[in-house]
Amino acid sequence: MTEGTEVTSATGAIAAQPAEAARIGARMMEIGGNAFDAAAASALASCLLQPQSTGITGYVLCAVVRDGKTGEILSVDSNSVAPAAAREDMYEILPASGDSRDLNSREYECSVKGDANVFGPLAVGVPGMGAGIGILWERWGRLKWEDIVAPTQALLADGIPFASAASAVKSLEHVVRKYPSTSAQLLVDGRLPEPEDIMRRPGLEATLERIASAGWRDIYDGELAGRIVDFVQKPGGILTREDMASFEPRVTPTVMTSYRGAAVHGPILPNGTLTTLQILNMLECFDPPDDTDVYYWHRLAEVLKLAWRDRLTYVTDPDFADVPVERLLSKEYAAGRTERIRQYPDWVDDLPAQFPMGYAHGTLHLSSADAEGNVVSATITQGMAFGACFVAGDTGLILSHGMCRFDPRPGRMNSVAPGKRPLNNTGTMLIETPDRWIATGLPGGRKIINVMARVAQQFIDAGASPLEAAEAARMHVEATEPLQLTSSAPAGIADALRDMGHQVEEVGGIAGATHSAELTKADRVVRAGGNHWAAGVD
Repeated sequence: MTEGTEVTSATGAIAAQPAEAARIGARMMEIGGNAFDAAAASALASCLLQPQSTGITGYVLCAVVRDGKTGEILSVDSNSVAPAAAREDMYEILPASGDSRDLNSREYECSVKGDANVFGPLAVGVPGMGAGIGILWERWGRLKWEDIVAPTQALLADGIPFASAASAVKSLEHVVRKYPSTSAQLLVDGRLPEPEDIMRRPGLEATLERIASAGWRDIYDGELAGRIVDFVQKPGGILTREDMASFEPRVTPTVMTSYRGAAVHGPILPNGTLTTLQILNMLECFDPPDDTDVYYWHRLAEVLKLAWRDRLTYVTDPDFADVPVERLLSKEYAAGRTERIRQYPDWVDDLPAQFPMGYAHGTLHLSSADAEGNVVSATITQGMAFGACFVAGDTGLILSHGMCRFDPRPGRMNSVAPGKRPLNNTGTMLIETPDRWIATGLPGGRKIINVMARVAQQFIDAGASPLEAAEAARMHVEATEPLQLTSSAPAGIADALRDMGHQVEEVGGIAGATHSAELTKADRVVRAGGNHWAAGVD
């Protein structure tokens, strides 16, 4: 399917962006594959079609899947891992620059010398993306691995226009030109690319041939792993062959809650859906939503602030800290957190800022389902555009910067530690209602967390279709105001919120395109849909 549409199928369907990635996923099902084959092939193709957003060595793939054979709903966590040589004081911390484009200043209230945690060899952790694609296919797919890789090889052979990647290269020209291997991938005869220019990606053809023949694990314990590590270490990186070889995606039970009779599942920490589930628990303390009532939007804003304060205070990799997951997901805790809102329904929390605010990064989401009962919701990302902006020599692989998702300051909940997984903002979700299974998600950095709560409400409270859920009005606020509200909200809501004392910014869009796929339980009809109206997302 393409953006802004919805399709129905008796066999299977996939919602993804770019549109060609969705078509490739659909072709996998046409030749006998299932929803997992479609998701794996679509994700791999996205690495070429939109390389600023994701890559074969991107930092995370996280998913929630339903196995049609067993009925199990499982979490797939293929998040980056800090190398064994990493330490919490490995970056030189400087005062914040005040530049809103500076990731460290905006999210961590500091700067890092040389942006070493964002760009270059010290930004590279163990990449999770390739393993995530591989495990979706290996555990549940049924096509040959060569069939999964072949569409991406064909894309490269045909030539891929830079398209939206051209503007991302331009914004990072100062970094791209710093590394000759990166310049060879992202410049055209030494100049900045135009959207119509073709990406040549030297060396990537041979790399894809190697992946197709040797398998995805070669990226981690084979020839490709050695070439990646050697190149990262030469200019001072700390990634080792042991780091790569020891990496394995985690397939486990999900984190989950119930919301008005629906089961809502997300991938395990340190992925981001836990906070969305907490938001749903708090929203369940109130009557079902009426989007035309200003009090719904007021309560939503107040709930989002509470959830974000908890997220930024308590949540990290639970292997390295005591994260109170059970408390954050308990109905009793939700009732306690919302007591003030219920007791004082007109009160606006205007506490001063305690935490820095985030912004949107380059990420993609895809959802697939088939009539056999297989359902996949998967989020894939490089982090910011082109990740570390550091290409592994002549492999053509753009390495991710999982290390920038740690707080570079020592002594924090999400500070760097060897073997630690960074906190991310993915909102990957699988919803089970009495009559359907729904895979859904979207890109958009921190804004994902809040928008996904609205999307879940649309599916559960309003019985929305995938496209209807995607196009519903959105709100975003973190630990403190101002809040953002899309101009698609009902007339008068923004002014009414201002009258209550809220600081409101009306915007064209919040976060990125939502892509969902659902399977009805009774007749096994698959429906997939997505949109592309949201603004302000890389």
